[in-house]
Amino acid sequence: MNKLAIYCPTYKRPKVLQAVADNIAAVTTTPYTLYFGLEPGDTETIEAAKATGARVIINTGNPGYSDTLQTMYEQSDEPFFFPANDDFTFLPGWELGALAMLDEQLDLMVVGLSDGNPSTNYSTINIVRRSYIETVSGVIDMPNRVLYPYHHNFSDTEFHATAIKRNVWDKWEGPAIIHEHPGFAAMRGKTPWTDETYDKNNATAPRDAEIFTNRKHLFL
Repeated sequence: MNKLAIYCPTYKRPKVLQAVADNIAAVTTTPYTLYFGLEPGDTETIEAAKATGARVIINTGNPGYSDTLQTMYEQSDEPFFFPANDDFTFLPGWELGALAMLDEQLDLMVVGLSDGNPSTNYSTINIVRRSYIETVSGVIDMPNRVLYPYHHNFSDTEFHATAIKRNVWDKWEGPAIIHEHPGFAAMRGKTPWTDETYDKNNATAPRDAEIFTNRKHLFL
């Protein structure tokens, strides 16, 4: 069994997956398994994911990032996992500092990584100890759950806040990931852009914000 699982939910982006797999293979030192998580009807992307040689997991829950990630978690067993996106650029040795912290501090469950953007607060991407989810869950009021099932947005915000509330979160401040999200384009002097995936995610932002507002008393 490898030490680290890299979970990458993806939707309607078949052309980027080989580059994602190649980037991870080139810069990751720790033995890992890469999982691509896909929606059942996204046939072209499923075939592209299979062609990379990664493990392909089909979402068995409701459509969206949260349940796709949950399905990957339930169908794997590595002691640490990293929820990724298909618009990440992984930097050399990206995982080593965070995993060293988790190895040295057994009461530490979640380590945040920098996403390479000026406004980062290390809250959006994390390496997670699997036993944390198994024993107390990543969601306060749902057992053995990684993320609360928002449509898309705010799931990482709640996960981060919950880990901080429990005093089991810390951050690794070294370079790790560049998140090539169009929302950060202006910060880097680039022209903002979008695609079908981002449009789908943005469409549910108001509903997710309402859910977050109704739940935040649990973890803030």
